[in-house]
Parts: sequence; C-alpha cells; structure tokens
Amino acid sequence: MKSKLIVVAIFITIFAVIFYLIDETRTDDIEIINKNPKITKGIVVKKSVYKGRSIDVKYYVGGKEYIQGDGILEENKVEVGDTVLVRYSVENPELMITQFNNKF
Repeated sequence: MKSKLIVVAIFITIFAVIFYLIDETRTDDIEIINKNPKITKGIVVKKSVYKGRSIDVKYYVGGKEYIQGDGILEENKVEVGDTVLVRYSVENPELMITQFNNKF
C-alpha cells in the first residue's frame, strides 16, 4: 500500500512540474506579446474540446499566414469559421493570444 502511495505522489509531482513549465512558457510568451503588440482579426480553423478546450486561429501579418492556438473556456461560444481578435507580437508574429485569453 505504501509503495502505491509513493507512485501516485511521484506521478502527481511530475504532472505538476510539467503543468508549471508549460504555464511559465506561456507567461513568457504573453510578456513578449505585450512589449509591442498589434491586433488583427483571425478565423477559427479548428476547435477542440477533448482533454481541454482550445481553438486554432488563422491570421495574416505582413502577407504571411500564421495558424496558432489558444485556450478557451466552456462559456466562450465560438465555432470554426468565426472571426476573433488576435493580439500578436510585432517582433515575433507567431506569438499570439485571442480575445478569449484573460491576458488579452
């Protein structure tokens, strides 16, 4: 029984570390975006509600196409084909957040 608890504790610790690292990376990206942001419109090209909620958005900067993802909440009523606002980094346009992000 004790060994099962140790395995569960190790699993939870590993999961927490991975989640922290992913969240920290996203926080760094948002800081970069907010240093010199611009806003454009994008089109939702994919919506996922399996194991988390997210959308992929296609947008253009300087004639170049980008497709990037961002999380959404259940109450965000958005579907594939909808237009959304995108805030992106002028220096690094592949870094973006959508209007559904709390940091927008």
